[in-house]
Parts: sequence; C-alpha cells; structure tokens
Amino acid sequence: MRRNVELFQEGAVRFFAQNKQTRSSEVFFNPTRKFDRDLNVSIFNCLGKKKLVGLDLLAASGVRGLRLAVETNAFRKIIINDIKTTEIIKKNIKLNSRSLNSRVSATDLNALYLGRLEEKLDYIDIDPFGSPVRYLPFIISKVRTGGIVSITSTDTAALFGKARKACLLRYSAVSFKTGYYNELGLRILIKRSEEIANVYERSVSPLLFDVRQHYVRAYLKVTSPVLSDSRIGFLYQCRRCPYRTISEVAVCPHCGGSTIRLGPIWLGKLFDRALVTAIASGCSNGTVREYLYALSAESYTLSYYTTPEIASFFKLREVGPLKLGLRTVFNPKGFRTDNSLEEIQIALLKENANG
Repeated sequence: MRRNVELFQEGAVRFFAQNKQTRSSEVFFNPTRKFDRDLNVSIFNCLGKKKLVGLDLLAASGVRGLRLAVETNAFRKIIINDIKTTEIIKKNIKLNSRSLNSRVSATDLNALYLGRLEEKLDYIDIDPFGSPVRYLPFIISKVRTGGIVSITSTDTAALFGKARKACLLRYSAVSFKTGYYNELGLRILIKRSEEIANVYERSVSPLLFDVRQHYVRAYLKVTSPVLSDSRIGFLYQCRRCPYRTISEVAVCPHCGGSTIRLGPIWLGKLFDRALVTAIASGCSNGTVREYLYALSAESYTLSYYTTPEIASFFKLREVGPLKLGLRTVFNPKGFRTDNSLEEIQIALLKENANG
C-alpha cells in the first residue's frame, strides 16, 4: 500500500486515495467533484441501456468507474485505467468485489496505446489533469458509433480566456475573458472534439454538460459524420460593450467599438432537451435532479448576459435574471434572451421605474 493514502467512502463505494489535488499526488482524489460523479451515475441509471462496455481512462483511485459498476446495472464490463495507480485500483476493486454489478478490471495506459484493447467500447470517460486534447484521437476512435464519450478539461485558464496562447495551441481557437467565459470554454472544447472526430469520419452530438469553476465536462454521442457549415463558426464580441453576434462585423452597431473574433467554437445545441428531461424524471438524487430540470429549461440561444454586466453598462439598478430573460445554469445571475441590447435596456428601465 502506498504511503499517505486514506480510506474514503463516496456513494456505495469504499476506496483508497489521497485527498491532495496536485499533479504530484500519488492517488489523486477531489472530493468536491462528488456532484460530477453523482451526475455520471444518474445518467447511466436512467438511460435504460444494459450490457455496456466502458473505460474509465486516467482514473486515479478508480472511484468513478467503481461507482458506475456498483451503483448502476448498465455495464457488463468496465476497464479502469491509470498507469500510475494500477496497484491501488486493483485494491479498490477487491475492496468492493461483493457489490460489483459488472466485471471490472484494471489496466495501464501503455497497454491501451499498444493496441491490446481491440474491442469497440460503448462508453469512455477521460478526466486528465489539464487538457484532454492529446487523448481525444484515441477515445473517439475506440468508441463505437452511437457510443458516448465524456470529456473533462481542468484546463480552464486556456478555455476561459486567461491563457489565450495556450488555448490557440491546444484547442486551435481564440478565447477571451467574456461575461459568458464558461460557456465559451465549453463550446471550444466541443468544437475541438468535433474536429478530431472528423479525422476519423465521425461527428459528435452533445447530450449534456456540467461546467463548474474548475472544470468543463461534456457528454458527447459519437455519430456518423454530419456535414454542416452551421455547427462550427465564429463569435464576434465587442470590446467595449456586451454586444456579441455570429455575423461578421468589425465595428459594433450598438456602441461603435471594435470587435474581436472568437473561436472557432461550437455553434450548435449544447444538450439534448428530451434526453435531459427523461433522465431528470427518473433520477432519485435530488441535487442532480434539480440541476437536470434547470438544464432542460435552458434556452438554446447562443451565449448569455449577466445582470451585473447589464446593470453596470446601462448604469441602472440591477434586477433579477427572470425580469430580463431565461435563467442559465452557467451563472446564477445569468440570463438568455433573443432581445437586442436596446430591448434589454428598455426592460431594465421599466423594472427600475417599477422598483
């Protein structure tokens, strides 16, 4: 047994890990990601699919794969992988052996890249420390058509516009620190996944997402190639005001400021409303169910505004998001609307007058 590891319990699983969120951790475990893993379990409990073959890639302690194996009946086989922690994963599998609903095995990354994993998989999860981009060719090529990949990036400095050069190098996109930075990061990640899928004559279709302060996570269905010019494109953001558009403009029509071209990004839908609603209706976890119902009510409108941003720009009193549009799960003070900035200003003036 490695030094400095502790015994933890999450959900129905017990496991050895190290509560230390650094690259140098012997057995990385982040307890604040429990909601993310709860959501993962709820998805596969409610999808209704059975006898799947899954891979938990770069799994650290293996808690995610173990929870899927113990708490769902969706998988007949789960491979849990991490070259650094194979020994601990095997101990954690043994620790939960009586509860496992699937055949679970541990392996290392080298074996996978040497081609010893020959079968096509139904589900692959990738949750690396940093950017997942270098792993995307492997996971997208190994999932069968119709299968699901869950891609996580903790590379938020690049995706959220703080490290623009890194974003360009890793994701082939221009990012910027906007008011909707987290949605922009998600759209960049999906766009890069689609580009890599195209190399293998495939496409991706977003099912749902979970974006928090320190990670971006997208569940994508791998499909046959979709030929469409409308799925990927650019967003033009004014440098002086909240105005943004997918139409190519160099000068903002609202304030006359110059625009910056962001992307390319994913312009399509970020989730499947019918699927999210179905999962929510069958979900027994109250916190997850609340999130899914909020997501199912999300507008497909591209990008969102925040009430502090709008109130500050128009120099008016801030009002609640529902007074100006539909709430977004990306930000508790965020709202989506198809209205122009002029129409938003009128609504804000009206609420201030009634205030």
